[in-house]
Amino acid sequence: MIVYYKKKTYLTDYVETKIDKVTMFKKPGWLESFGLRKTVYPDIYFHTGSLTNLSKILIEKSKIVIVNSPLLRDQIAQDLKVESDKLKVIYPAVDIPKFKKKEVKKPFYEEHNISQENKIIYFTAKNFPKSGFDNFCDIVSKIEETNFQIVITCKEKTQLEYAKNILESYDLSSKVIIIDYEIFDIADIFLLPTMLKNISINVIKAMASKCVVLIPDSTYAVEFVDIFSIINLQNSQNTAYKIDMILKINDELKKIQKANYSLGKKLNFDYQKKKMDQILEEFEKNIAK
Repeated sequence: MIVYYKKKTYLTDYVETKIDKVTMFKKPGWLESFGLRKTVYPDIYFHTGSLTNLSKILIEKSKIVIVNSPLLRDQIAQDLKVESDKLKVIYPAVDIPKFKKKEVKKPFYEEHNISQENKIIYFTAKNFPKSGFDNFCDIVSKIEETNFQIVITCKEKTQLEYAKNILESYDLSSKVIIIDYEIFDIADIFLLPTMLKNISINVIKAMASKCVVLIPDSTYAVEFVDIFSIINLQNSQNTAYKIDMILKINDELKKIQKANYSLGKKLNFDYQKKKMDQILEEFEKNIAK
């Protein structure tokens, strides 16, 4: 079986252990370009990221294409005019051990001298500019309630310099704790006003870690959350009002956290394996015909 992916994941590793012989697709070279050798395209292509010229060809030529969202599947089928039947959806997944939020919060709150009454509003991303860090700061600067602490995870020096400049422009520098490790288990509200459409794995991590998640209507991850959790990037004041409301009404915050956890805990690696097994079984049946 020939496969191709840009990035190794639990799912790609699982396929490589599940199938007896897996060969990685090689991009066409000069022999293929001169017609001296036929290009053999993947049986399974795991599509991630943006639609490049190569990914468009692979989507058209591969027998099965794995994507992580029905909205993305429908968009690809429409834009590239490919059969939607060969586009298979497997959601992103995480495996987070069971934990009690109150217990994991305590040492962090003590270390950073945070009042137990305060809720943590959290931001982290690989790409701060594209993931809406400027929008994040604009929103939190408009929150009227005071019972919260802003925490940001930033692991790279260039991102840190960018973040500090944005924080300074919103006069937030003294109101933010910056760390170099993730705290989804400690956070209460994960605010990701991203400009990227693709589903961020951090959304799944936050939901599975019992966080309220606020994301824009332009991202494919909207299918995971309720209407309240969908924000409009053009209306930061309205998003600030939403946060004010859940900071005021603790029962509402807990209700959303519980609903998110119920879904997030199901998006685990066992779910991915079962979905992949079904796809492989269907593929083998079609080959046998």
